Amino acid sequence: MSYRSKKVASLLQEVVSEIIMHELNDPIFRQLITITEVKIGDDLKKAIIYFRVYKGKTEEVGKALNKAKGYIKKLMGEKITIKFMPDIEFRPDDRIEKEKKLEELFAKISKVKKKK
Repeated sequence: MSYRSKKVASLLQEVVSEIIMHELNDPIFRQLITITEVKIGDDLKKAIIYFRVYKGKTEEVGKALNKAKGYIKKLMGEKITIKFMPDIEFRPDDRIEKEKKLEELFAKISKVKKKK
């Protein structure tokens, strides 16, 4: 990632978080939703926004966010001045679950090695 794309990703993360917290009226967005990361290509054409839902249904929130992405992009355009607003896509951040699975696998491997 270039310096510019990192700066734009950071800005998008901040603005999208504000939009979800303060400007979306759907009750599904009243849950605790965190934007954990924004990945954007060096050409700044597409942004993948990773989110996490605490004590809620991640799938439903993901569908609602992707359904509202046109409106979110419009609000982003009002708050950010850049030449091209990137297309956005929302994906659940499942890094913690993947880390837990890896830790479980490593624990199993270490148990097997200790038995030998």
